[in-house]
Amino acid sequence: MTDQENNNNISSNPFAALFGSLADAKQFAAIQKEQLKQQSDELPASPDDSDNSVSESLDEFDYSVAEISRSFRSQQEICEQLNINHMIQRIFLITLDNSDPSLKSGNGIPNRCVYLEEMAVELEDQDWLDMSNVEQALFARLLLQDPGNHLINMTSSTTLNLSADRDAGERHIFCYLYSCFQRAKEEITKVPENLLPFAVQCRNLTVSNTRTVLLTPEIYVDQNIHEQLVDLMLEAIQGAHFEDVTEFLEEVIEALILDEEVRTFPEVMIPVFDILLGRIKDLELCQILLYAYLDILLYFTRQKDMAKVFVEYIQPKDPTNGQMYQKTLLGVILSISCLLKTPGVVEKKKKKKKKKKKKKKKKKKKKKKKKKKKKKKKKKKKKKKKKKKKKK
Repeated sequence: MTDQENNNNISSNPFAALFGSLADAKQFAAIQKEQLKQQSDELPASPDDSDNSVSESLDEFDYSVAEISRSFRSQQEICEQLNINHMIQRIFLITLDNSDPSLKSGNGIPNRCVYLEEMAVELEDQDWLDMSNVEQALFARLLLQDPGNHLINMTSSTTLNLSADRDAGERHIFCYLYSCFQRAKEEITKVPENLLPFAVQCRNLTVSNTRTVLLTPEIYVDQNIHEQLVDLMLEAIQGAHFEDVTEFLEEVIEALILDEEVRTFPEVMIPVFDILLGRIKDLELCQILLYAYLDILLYFTRQKDMAKVFVEYIQPKDPTNGQMYQKTLLGVILSISCLLKTPGVVEKKKKKKKKKKKKKKKKKKKKKKKKKKKKKKKKKKKKKKKKKKKKK
């Protein structure tokens, strides 16, 4: 073995880290070799046999070091794979492992996960998730119509955990992907450096899948994606975490702008404005919900790409007809007033109420008259019966 090969072996040996420097490790290896040579010299043997035994012992030493290195590397890889699997489970709340919870290590495992049975059957011997199959696993999770029916316990804890059930079994896929995005962000701040690229990849995966969901909503059965988007924003405004949602939306919008092959960006976002128009037109000034929707529209008008779509959307179909402006989204908002939309409406309503009251009174009088007549008839019948009895 050459000196260069020997140096390479020592530098790649994980036990070299126990020494202060690489030079110390080399010195220790040289001393060990010298001792082996001395021991072989003391043995009664011919010169040829002595040389052979020394070379064999050195070869055995190098072989054992290589074996230890391989074993160490394989253990490192297994440990890293386990950590990646746990991280994916924490972010997406999915699993391929439905073994007994008591046999699993509870460190870093979520309480509840959706078990992807079909994918587990396809992969047969593999019961862990990694970066090569996580995209397929996430897509399979999004296609489940009722993920709550596929929940399994990941830990041996028997206490009821409603929040874990709600998070893992989230049926609305847009809200689910947003939650995955938030969990991935949290993992990025926690995981060790060697897992950081994988956490970032999971975060990007949530954005790319959200883009796919918006581009091809027809794939996902019983999912009104645009309604879910509006509801998520509404909930965020009322719950004071609107900035988190807008951060997620900014990345999704950017991804949609970069890929307009299936649908253009306006085609994707116009249904959102349709929903807002339908909801706002029936609201009054006194309703707090109106102001939440206005905050959503303010965000859209500040976001440059959404603002362009908004400007196109509020154009009336017939610019020559003034009433058509009032029917646009902007017109509906501006026409909301504490004043009556048409004069004389209140007076007409009052007249209608008076007529209804008069009709009710007449009906009551008629009923009373009928009752009185019935009573009189009964009295007459009783009198006749009494007279007949007296005659008898």
